[in-house]
Parts: sequence; structure tokens; C-alpha cells
Amino acid sequence: MSQNPHVLLVHGAWVGGWEFAPIVPALQALGWTVETLELPSTGSTGPLAADAAALGDRLDHAEAPVLLVGHSYGGMPVTEAGDHPSVVGIVYVAAFALDAGESVRGSVGGEFPPEWHVAGGQVTLGATREERIAMVSADFPPGTPPEAGEQLADMFRPQSLASLTDTVTKVAWRTKPSWYLLTEKDVLVPPAFQQALAERAGSEIIRLATGHAPFQEDPQGFVDALSRVAASALV
Repeated sequence: MSQNPHVLLVHGAWVGGWEFAPIVPALQALGWTVETLELPSTGSTGPLAADAAALGDRLDHAEAPVLLVGHSYGGMPVTEAGDHPSVVGIVYVAAFALDAGESVRGSVGGEFPPEWHVAGGQVTLGATREERIAMVSADFPPGTPPEAGEQLADMFRPQSLASLTDTVTKVAWRTKPSWYLLTEKDVLVPPAFQQALAERAGSEIIRLATGHAPFQEDPQGFVDALSRVAASALV
């Protein structure tokens, strides 16, 4: 590897940069610089364009070379704004690597899953706290204490409806090298759907035997996967 990367981590819907906390120290120990982006669509009614603009502004001021990582919904602003001179590679993590004219809602069949509750221009994961706890806990490995699901569910915030219905207008994976970290035990974004997106984008697929948040379930395995990507991206 000729140069250590600047890793820019973009979180998914309903959460924040805090979701990447388990991997930040390990990445920094490799000599990488690490940054997380807080998406303005989380906790608001803002559009996808606002997320893309926030990412574009951060890329304008980031140290090159940037390895851009988008988790779940984070794949949307990464796709929209990732065609930036500082970006040497895009890593999709169980993410919506969509094409021009496509939206999250459209990609899941035109209707949100019944457990996505829509009200006031926002979407919550589950109509009640109990539903939210059940959903996040379903993706945990066996033996996880019940209180872990409660603590995580209480950190979730409403997500902007517009961000999930707005369509992609720019497609970074058409011009940038990309990798797709496919989570094989994912109950939130089906692995077969992930594979179809990755293959269409021409992304190199790296399979992880985890649920939807591999950086929490297997932090070292996730860091190893990013190291593999960086070795290819920075040559």
C-alpha cells in the first residue's frame, strides 16, 4: 500500500456516525485517518440532496485519498456524491447501491415494509418502541443480552421520508472502483438483493458472515475487509 487512506464513514437511516464506534480505534491503529458524517436527513424531513451536499462538502475538505464507505441507506448519498476527485474507492456495506432514477422505496417494491411507520414526513423503524426493539434484536447473533436491543433501539431517530423516496441523479459506481461487503445473515436487507445490486454495479463482492451491521457484530472482521479493499484501491 503506497499511502494510508482517509476513511469517510457514512451511516444508514435512523442512526448516526456512532454506529461505527467499534471500528474507529482499530482503523486508527493502522495509521488511517477516520471521519464519520452525520446525515442531515436523520431526525429531519430533509431530502437526499441535502445528504449528498453534506457529503460533497466534507469531501471537498478531506485528505486524499478517500476510501468512502456507505452503510445501508448511506449508499444513497455515497452514490450521489462519490464521484469526487479525492475518492479512490467506494465501499458499499449492505447498502443501496442504486442507479439513476431509483429510490429506496422503489427498490423495495414501491411500498415500504409494514414495520416502517410513516407519519409527518418521517419514517420510523417500527410504530412502537417494542416493535423497534424486536426488529433490531432480530439481527443480533445468538446469545446477545436482551438489554442490548433495548439500548440500541432507543438510539434510533426518525428518518426523512423524502430521503427514502427521492431518486438518484448521479451514479458514482459508474466512474469509481467499488466493493460490496455483502452481509450473508442480514434480515433487514436481503442478501440476494444485495448481490443483485453489487453485480449490477460491477462491485467486487466480499462476503461477511454477519447481520446488517458487521462493524458491530464482528469489528475485526470488518477492519480486515476494509484493509483488503485498501490494498486494492491504493496501488
